[in-house]
This record gives sequence, C-alpha cells and structure tokens, in this order.
Amino acid sequence: MTAFSRTRSGLLELDFEQRGSRTVLLRDVQKAPLMIVRPFELPCGTLSVFIVNPTGGFLGGDLAEIRVQVGPGARALLLTQSATRVQPSPSGLDAVQNIEFSVAAGGRLEYYPERTIPFAGSHFRQTLRADLEAGAEFGLTETLTTGRVAMGERLQFGRYRSSTALWRAGQRVFLDRVDVQPAAGDLTAPGVLGGQDYSASGVWIGGTEASEVTQFPAVPGRLASGRTARGAVWLRSLAGSGPELDAALTEARERLRRELFGAPKLEIRR
Repeated sequence: MTAFSRTRSGLLELDFEQRGSRTVLLRDVQKAPLMIVRPFELPCGTLSVFIVNPTGGFLGGDLAEIRVQVGPGARALLLTQSATRVQPSPSGLDAVQNIEFSVAAGGRLEYYPERTIPFAGSHFRQTLRADLEAGAEFGLTETLTTGRVAMGERLQFGRYRSSTALWRAGQRVFLDRVDVQPAAGDLTAPGVLGGQDYSASGVWIGGTEASEVTQFPAVPGRLASGRTARGAVWLRSLAGSGPELDAALTEARERLRRELFGAPKLEIRR
C-alpha cells in the first residue's frame, strides 16, 4: 500500500453525559465524510443522534473511525440516516470502519444502524468493540444484504468481514466474527443464507448479570435468540425482503429492551 492509497479518512468522536435529569452531548469531533445531525431528545428521555455520510458511500481504501463514550446515567441512541453503501473497489482494498464504544456504570448506549449494502466488487472490513462497566446497558443490531437486490445484484461483492466484541468489567462476554466471500463457497445453501437476501444480528446486555429474559424471541426458520454463557443476549435473523426483516427485528428488539432495560418503546423520528 502506498502513502496515497487511502482515499478518505473520517473521524467521529462523541461524549454523552447526564446533566440533571437529561442526557447531553458534551463533546463532538467530526471529520468528513463522517458527520452527525443535531441531537434530539426522544419522549422516553434518550438522546438520539443520526450519523451521516453525505458521500455516495465507502470506497476501497477509505477509513472511518467512530468513538463514543457514555457517562453514568446518560442514555444515548445512535442511528444512521441511510444505508451504508460499500462501493466497488477495483484496487481490491478494503473499506474499513473501526468503532469503539465505552459505557459507564448506569449508562446506556444503543446502536441500530441501517443495513449495509455491499456493491459488486466491493470489500469491507469492520471492527466493533464495546467496553462496559459493571451496571452499564448496551444494545446493537446490524443488517446485511446480499447486494443491490432490487437491481438483481446478489452475492457479487468481493468480501465482507465483521468482528464484534463486548467486554463487561474487563471480561469478554460476547464475540461474533463474520467473514463472507461469495466466490469461496455456496452461500445460498440451507444452513447458510438458505436463499434469503437479508440477514441480521443483534446483542443486548442488561444493567446487571441477573437481568432476565422470560421468553426469547423466535420465529421458526426466520429468527432465533438466546444467551451467552456470560450473560449477553444474542439474536440472528434471515428474511427474503427488507420490510420483513425490519418488522421481525423491531419487534424482537423492543421485547428485549423492555425486559433487559425496563425501557419503553423507542419512538424514533426521521
């Protein structure tokens, strides 16, 4: 890789704190092409922020870094304004996104981005690490398509890699790694994608190790969930369409939030 191989390097740093009974954004650092829309408070008191990439998406060689800290008692929700579009990479270079979260005891951070769409010939690599103090709450969902499905483009991307690790009080409680290379095998086979074009994963951690789920969300052949040995609640889902996946994911997410966080339904304004 030469000194000029990377095309763009974006940075976003956000610090949320509690002031009185409200969550405020005390610090934000933005370097294009990563930006945020002005934060606004939801009816439940959570402070919501939309992450924006005003360009056409990620290019091969791009680097995006997101770092977020949530203080004691603060409630923050991160969303993306639109889908993450990973553009073709003729050079074969990865578009890279590194995400680091830190949540203090009594704080809550939720990250529910729109789906990732890898275009034909694209390469994407993401790492996400969340460090939680004991008593912190965390929620995450991510969705992936097989490509630009509406254009008939399926499984034509080069490679998609993702690594998600959650740590609580210095102990790793969840690790999920995905490495999808369409040219390396039949991803449409049963037990893999099973002919579906949309997939999702999620993970939630309650404020205490005793946080319980009375009934794990499940839809035969479409959605499954459970708990890791160290208390993180995981979710997996497949669907043939985006709306079908979104409906199942939203219902499961809200059920888990209610049970693990004791939180009301998110009323998101777009």
